[in-house]
Amino acid sequence: MHEHHPLRFRIVLSTLALLLVSVTHAELADVKKRGELRVVMSGEYPPFSQPTPGGDLTGFDADVAREIARRLGVKAHLIKADFSSIVAGVQAGNFDLAVASQSKTPERARAVDFLSKPYYYDGFQLFVPKGSKANSLEGLGGQPVAVALGTVFEKFLRERKYPKIVTFSGEQEIFLALGANRASGMITTRSVGNVAIKNGQALRAAGPVLQQDNPYITLGKNQPQLKAAVEKALNAMRADGTLRRLSVKYIGSDLTVPNNR
Repeated sequence: MHEHHPLRFRIVLSTLALLLVSVTHAELADVKKRGELRVVMSGEYPPFSQPTPGGDLTGFDADVAREIARRLGVKAHLIKADFSSIVAGVQAGNFDLAVASQSKTPERARAVDFLSKPYYYDGFQLFVPKGSKANSLEGLGGQPVAVALGTVFEKFLRERKYPKIVTFSGEQEIFLALGANRASGMITTRSVGNVAIKNGQALRAAGPVLQQDNPYITLGKNQPQLKAAVEKALNAMRADGTLRRLSVKYIGSDLTVPNNR
């Protein structure tokens, strides 16, 4: 016979819970010793991050990450991960930094730290196939709208109780879904949709910008030295025009200041 000890059981559970949440994140000194900054992004969000034929990552986020690492005096190790898993990966200490076009939400802020201000400024936009007559969500009449899983675009639709939401791992999958008539519209940022149209996607913007979207760079909690060093590097990139140059290179306009949205 085994005796049950509720108090002992609760203490064991509490200890396990503490072990689960006490994560040691790499600080600046650890990153410098390693000689490498592990930066995560989805790799499915052109023109911000997407794979190259050689298996590397390219785009605005990818180059911003490389430049931050260079200014910290280390190499950038860019890691592709499903967007919906990025916050948990940063929280668990699997990555030092996320340069992944993440909007600030209360849920994310409880799990990870955000830098003091956005690194670019954009807005939510509904895009529909070129031949569609819809000019708003209401105009779609409840037909399926596609979004990337775990994004603020998905949250936007769920909060509005949109009847048919279809989720995909990233924008590249969504473009294919729209082409195959598996969705009647998509929500992404204005810049992503506009660049896709320039690159030949048969889409158009439907209606005005739905909501402002100002993405941030994130890192794990309790990394004050690394956070300060990344802030310093990013501020220098703003001041010397590097951030603006990368925005113009990949997006075709300067999204790095609010009034140029």
